[in-house]
Amino acid sequence: MNPGIEAIIDDLNGRRCATLLGIPVRGTLGMILVAKKRGLIPKARPVIEELINTGLYLSRQILDEALKRVDE
Repeated sequence: MNPGIEAIIDDLNGRRCATLLGIPVRGTLGMILVAKKRGLIPKARPVIEELINTGLYLSRQILDEALKRVDE
């Protein structure tokens, strides 16, 4: 495996396949949180809410826990 390489994927079956192949995975939500932590975006919430409005499903619990990780 190449260090620093990961699959960016939300599809559950795709994530399972990548994991079985030993490929680290990160989803859309994870990418947004990284962008916020690195200062690439000022706030995560508006980005996430826009994605939810266009069809991304996140439970309220997952959303709340994610936003806590970036102090929002």
